[in-house]
Amino acid sequence: MKPLYERQEGESKQVFEGFTIYRNLGLTRKLKDVGKKLGKNHSLIKRWSSQHNWVERAEAFDEEMDKRAILENAQLRKQMIKEHAEVSRKLLLKVKAAVEHIRPETLSPYEIAKLLEIAVKVERLSRGQSTDISEISHSGEITDKVDEQDIFKRVDQYAELYKQIADQGTA
Repeated sequence: MKPLYERQEGESKQVFEGFTIYRNLGLTRKLKDVGKKLGKNHSLIKRWSSQHNWVERAEAFDEEMDKRAILENAQLRKQMIKEHAEVSRKLLLKVKAAVEHIRPETLSPYEIAKLLEIAVKVERLSRGQSTDISEISHSGEITDKVDEQDIFKRVDQYAELYKQIADQGTA
């Protein structure tokens, strides 16, 4: 049996043309629009629609198009995931090679902090953990103020500590 949205047995070319116009109008389809397009009166179009089940056939067409769109989207997503995984794998190999050549003493405190931030995020993601803070609670009382210079001083201290650890590993 043919799909409902194709030309049916005994359906004239003219009636099928009317149906295809109706079918292709999409969710805003109206019989009067078909009549205008074909230059036919509304009562004739209404009769054709009734005799040839245009509403049911158009719904079958819509469902088929939805199924095809869903299937195509699923295939595209699958391909996208595959491509992203391949690009990520290649990029990771390059990053690994680059990391082997990093000399810690050449990094600024900012670069060290940024690399640490990235490393933590990547590790958390690879272990299925969130990389975002989902809840922060605070009593509302501020007991210690930290200024910008103090933050830079602490980053420098961490950088120095990192350098010492790196130097111990090469000694």
